[in-house]
Amino acid sequence: MRQPKPTAVPPPMRRRKRSFDGLAFNISAVITPAFLRMASIIVLAVNTIAALDLRQGYGRHADGDESVWTELDPLPDPVGYAGMFCGTLNGKLIAGGGSQFHDRPVWHDGEKVFSDRIFTLASAKAKWNESPQRLPLKVAHFASAVTDDAIYLVGGVNASGCLASAIRITADGDELIFSELPSLPRPLGYAAAAVVDDRLYVVGGLPAVGAKQASRETWSLNLSPQREPLAWRREPDLPGPGVHVACTAADQGRVYLIGGIGFDPQGAPIPSAAVYCLKIGAQKWEVLPPLPAPRVGAVSPCAVVNGQICVIGGYADVFPGLPREHPGFCQETFIYDLKQKSWRAGMSLPVTPIVDRDAPGDSGPKPMIAAPCCIWESNVVIVGGEVRSSVRTPTVLAAPIESLLKSTLR
Repeated sequence: MRQPKPTAVPPPMRRRKRSFDGLAFNISAVITPAFLRMASIIVLAVNTIAALDLRQGYGRHADGDESVWTELDPLPDPVGYAGMFCGTLNGKLIAGGGSQFHDRPVWHDGEKVFSDRIFTLASAKAKWNESPQRLPLKVAHFASAVTDDAIYLVGGVNASGCLASAIRITADGDELIFSELPSLPRPLGYAAAAVVDDRLYVVGGLPAVGAKQASRETWSLNLSPQREPLAWRREPDLPGPGVHVACTAADQGRVYLIGGIGFDPQGAPIPSAAVYCLKIGAQKWEVLPPLPAPRVGAVSPCAVVNGQICVIGGYADVFPGLPREHPGFCQETFIYDLKQKSWRAGMSLPVTPIVDRDAPGDSGPKPMIAAPCCIWESNVVIVGGEVRSSVRTPTVLAAPIESLLKSTLR
């Protein structure tokens, strides 16, 4: 973990006397180096509390909620990545792709770069290994979906803009196999994906980087060529405005789309609390009870455990201040009970004080956006992500599945 920079101690102050309520005291006798060190600690604590109050979360949690999270070995990159994928193949955790500002953040004119690196983790107690293999291209912020034996990446963003490509990643022993799938009908970045009944669904997204109108479209791709040719098929559009950086879940022949962010007619961003469900074969999306608060960029795909969808990370409001002063994202998580069709509060994400606001990475742990999620070794695992404006983290968090189900509304 990056250590705090030592507090600079100013030269001794010139002695002078001041009176306050008739009492005279010597300023230099009070403002000693030890006093200044203590003051800096107090200021750091106050700033941390203020930042927590500014977080776009809603509600309070009992003390100790964060203790259910543990840190696995961090990614072998000091900055970390956002917009990665993760999944399991042959029992190993696989993660790769992503974007970062590798040498300085955006407010210091840092440049966003994209990755084709792939990392593997053999067990929860192991160290990450970097695979000698690479993705077919450097890419991040794709629509990602996982099954028991494959990882799907659709669209995404790189230095050339939004992409339409689609690939399937499988494993043959320790070797990764990359299979090209039919390209999307048009480029899409920041979309969301899920696999249900051998069909790959892609929802929402942006047609171009910087676009001010998000997609309402839903597309699906048959993954069983013996049933029908591999080709994208248009599915029912979302009933509300288009969104991007939403999160998805899949369960019992249904696709769920949760949160995200869209735009008003003037192009201003509007965080979404909407929740939609598409039953396979249905002619329209069902509108479900909304989130207790909007969630933009929550980890995706969402973990689904015993009929409950876990919405973790993200934010509720667009931070109005300067990027350098960004306080971070939501600690609070939400759980949706599919049977009861109701929301409740989940466990809090852990948060640590900001050590260096001008660093491009933060060792955390902290609430995140744009991070992938999967279930592995009876844990919900979240890899990397963005923890403040343009700042990435290499942190890998894990929480036991049963901990999610014990959370209750407070």
